[in-house]
Amino acid sequence: MSDSQSIDFEAYRKFEQKGWSEVASGYSSYHAAITAQAADALLDAVSVGPGMDILDVACGPGAIAAAAAARGAKAIGVDFAESMIAEAKRRYPDIEFKADDAESLSFDDSTFDAVVCNFAMLHIAEPDKAIAEAFRVLRPGGRYAFTTWQTPDKVQYLSVVTGAVMAHGNLDVDVPAAPPPFRFSDPEEAKRTLTSCGFAAVTTGEVTCYAKNTVDELIESLYSGTVRSKAIAEAQTPRRVRKFMQLLRRTRSHSPRMAS
Repeated sequence: MSDSQSIDFEAYRKFEQKGWSEVASGYSSYHAAITAQAADALLDAVSVGPGMDILDVACGPGAIAAAAAARGAKAIGVDFAESMIAEAKRRYPDIEFKADDAESLSFDDSTFDAVVCNFAMLHIAEPDKAIAEAFRVLRPGGRYAFTTWQTPDKVQYLSVVTGAVMAHGNLDVDVPAAPPPFRFSDPEEAKRTLTSCGFAAVTTGEVTCYAKNTVDELIESLYSGTVRSKAIAEAQTPRRVRKFMQLLRRTRSHSPRMAS
């Protein structure tokens, strides 16, 4: 966890944008199947229905926007990675997707009935700005919802990976300092931030997602479908990588399903 005073937000923003632009296909092949499992709960939280104007922020390959459109809503998806937008357009050609910045949206005030953001908060340099932007583009009475990861001790998938990294990885690598990745895992912090940005009647809840993968798929996903984890993995010596993979295989063999 990094002190916000020591974070170069612009460096972190560029690092994330460049990274996600390079792994759009890999993310879509693995992680998107996990995060998309939260679609119904996320859309239920903002009461998505026919005729509503919905904005999916940091849309990735477009699954949430597509789920909203399937409910009869008019959905638009935005992402700061052009390759993610291209992937979303390829998958869902009938839905509008465009490149945009979560922290400075290009839409006018009071444009949408609901705004959603699925598992992207830890990839946004200054999430308070993104939440404030969501509030700005909402119509009076509009609703906003986001999902975020629980802490590794509560997420088997994360605990397996972080445990192996901590045991055999060198974390002193040349990547920008990051904002606290699990800041919004704390319901009270999420409520405080949302309230400070203008939202009222804030509620929180939990959604369970499952990663049904083989060990090889899990390892491949780290290299081809993540950004910070990929950078850390690629900075390791071959010996550290072998040790990491051995521990990951031993641990994973006892976890047929990983709850997120």
